[in-house]
Amino acid sequence: MKKKDTAPTAQLITRNPFPNSKKIYVKGQMHPEIKVAMRQITLSDTKDSMTGKVTPNEPVTVYDTSGPYTDPEKEINVHNGIERIREPWILNRNDVEQ
Repeated sequence: MKKKDTAPTAQLITRNPFPNSKKIYVKGQMHPEIKVAMRQITLSDTKDSMTGKVTPNEPVTVYDTSGPYTDPEKEINVHNGIERIREPWILNRNDVEQ
């Protein structure tokens, strides 16, 4: 008897980005074809409690380990698995067998 498919449906997978942030990709220096996922976080302005002066803050970029699920540009299909983004790079090393 075939087991029932228990993979989550598209309606149950959280795709929402984190608040006040967006996913960006930075190209590698040694391997420009590899893009590293980063998260650019928008910061609120700083208000000086004594003078009331408002100073804008630049966004902060941090390493993003959330995977493709928080990237609204990626198509998610739990049956196909994640994209094989490193496969060409690994095969080009000529030190692996498939």
